Order: sequence, then structure tokens, then C-alpha cells
Amino acid sequence: MTSSLLAGLGVGLVGALLLATGMDLQSRAVQAADGRSPEWLRDRRWWAGLALLGSAVGTNLVALALAPVSAVQSVNIIALAVSTLLAARSRPGMLTRRTLGAVAASVIGVLGFVAVLSAHPADPAGHDLDAQRTAVMTILVALVLLAGAAWLIGRRPARSEGPATDRARSGTTRPRGTGPSTPRALLGVAAAATVFASVTTVVKVHVDLVMGQGLPAVLADPATLLAVGLLLPAGALASLLLQRAHRDLAAPTLVAGTTLTDTLTAAAIGILVLGESAPTPFASLLLLAFAAVAVLGVLGLRRGLPAAGAAREETAPVRATRPLLIGRRRVSEGHGADQEPALVDLRPGSS
Repeated sequence: MTSSLLAGLGVGLVGALLLATGMDLQSRAVQAADGRSPEWLRDRRWWAGLALLGSAVGTNLVALALAPVSAVQSVNIIALAVSTLLAARSRPGMLTRRTLGAVAASVIGVLGFVAVLSAHPADPAGHDLDAQRTAVMTILVALVLLAGAAWLIGRRPARSEGPATDRARSGTTRPRGTGPSTPRALLGVAAAATVFASVTTVVKVHVDLVMGQGLPAVLADPATLLAVGLLLPAGALASLLLQRAHRDLAAPTLVAGTTLTDTLTAAAIGILVLGESAPTPFASLLLLAFAAVAVLGVLGLRRGLPAAGAAREETAPVRATRPLLIGRRRVSEGHGADQEPALVDLRPGSS
């Protein structure tokens, strides 16, 4: 392991800490606003989280100049452990054996994945950076289209989601993260993470171009302007998908799904397109095994953590409906003797 790789991993670790803290702050802001953007945009926590995420992007650029993209992205799994600890501060009972086991599985799966990649480096000599740029930009366009489809799917109301009046009629509310919107939130997280990974690979190629050709030459290339034109809307769409997922998923689940999908996507592009690693057939099987362990960890974390907003949206007790009382009337029986006035229930169907 070279000093450059170690430095890149160190800078990436700082970025992971910024990522975890920023996503936790934004998650709290979005949940407090019940997902309504006019409200969470006025929350200082959301803007503080945005500043931390912007800093994480800056550290990521530095790390990409020092280490392969697959190694840099994998360090973000540390954000999962940090995010879990941050969430435990407000929910002390969430650190169960199941939760800790799921976190451990996610971390072991991703770190094992990266260890196998690091053990099988490829020779970077002879790589055509211009061809790589064309390839990664094409991949980015395809993933943005898929993310757009995920956004449209998330906007459609689920069939089993009744109107608010149905919940009011039953006297209960459904905690977020337990209904039909949860699979759509997970789909949005996966789509956003693949876009972010693709954005990272595009940035990585341009960093290599700058280091090889110089900044003025790269900026004068029309392909660079095209890349910037793709990166901005791609990043905006991925960010919107994550903001919407904050409403239905706990922050550790969101971080776990993002870091896992981001790492696996970046590693796949790094191997197949950028030629950063050359695993043997046996190493490829190990990669699949570690990826499966990480996926199981994320699914276990999703089941073990309370739903987003569950602490604020506990199922409300059903209140007994009081009879609709319409004044008093005299009831006469027998020989017309007046009886004591009685309250009469005049609700439909009452006897």
C-alpha cells in the first residue's frame, strides 16, 4: 500500500465523517418538516448539513487525486457507523444486537470488497483517458435517465395509501417508513447513489486529465464543458431523491444504502471501464460474496431500525367517539306523567 493511497484513504475518511454528520442534520430537518420543502428550507440544520456535504465533496476531490475511485468511495462506509452513533443519541434504545450486527455486516462486506480490489491492481499504463471520459459520461447519461424514472415512480401515489381522512376515521396514524412509500424511498436511494458514483468516476477521469495535460488544456476542451453540463443536473436530481428519502428512512439506513450502492457502482465502473483492478476468477467470486454480505447488512439495518419519524408519530390511541347529543326532551309513559328530562342520542343508526 503506497503512501499516496494511504493519504487518499485518510482524506476520504475525513470526507466520510463530514458526510455522516451532514446527512444526519438534513435528515432531522426534513423529518421535522414532515417532508415539506418550504419548511425544511427554513431550518438551519438543513443548511448546516448542506455545508458539510459540500465540504465532503471537496475532500473527495482531493482523495480522488491520490487514490483509485473504488478505494476512495469505499471509505464512506465509515459514515454508516458514525451515522448510527449519531442517531443513537436521540434514540437510546436503537443500538440492539440486530442493529449492531447489521452495521458490522455492512462494514465487513464493503471493507472485504475493497481489500480484494486492492490486492489485484491493474497496470494504469496505456489507458486512453479520452476514451474513458466518453465511456463514463455515457454511463452517467444512462443512470440519470433511470434516476428520472425513479423520481417519477416516487411521485405516483401508492394504491394502498388511503387519503388522510381514512387514517383520521380509524383514529390512528401510520409511522413513516412502514408503508408502501418505503420501497420507493429505497429505490430512490439506490438510483441517487448510482448517479453519485457515476459523477465521481467522471470527476476522477478529469482529475487524471488535469494531472496529465494541465488545467488550461482540460478547460479548453469542449468535452469538459459538456461534462460540467451533465454533472450539475445529475447531482441536483440525485440530491432531490435523497431529500425525499429522508422523510421515510432513518438516517443510518439512508447512509447505508447510499454508501453501499455508491461503492459497488464505483468499483464496477473502476474495474470494467477505468481498468483500476484486474481480479482473478476466484477474486471475482470473493467480490460477489462480500457484496452479498454488505447487502444483507443494509437490509438487516432497515428492519432493525425504527422508522423515520416513529418517535414523533407513535400510533395514536383511538379515542371513544362521544354521542351526538341534541338537547333534551320529555319522555311520557303511562298516564301522561312527565318523566325526568333525558339526553337522547340522535346519531344515525342509534336506537
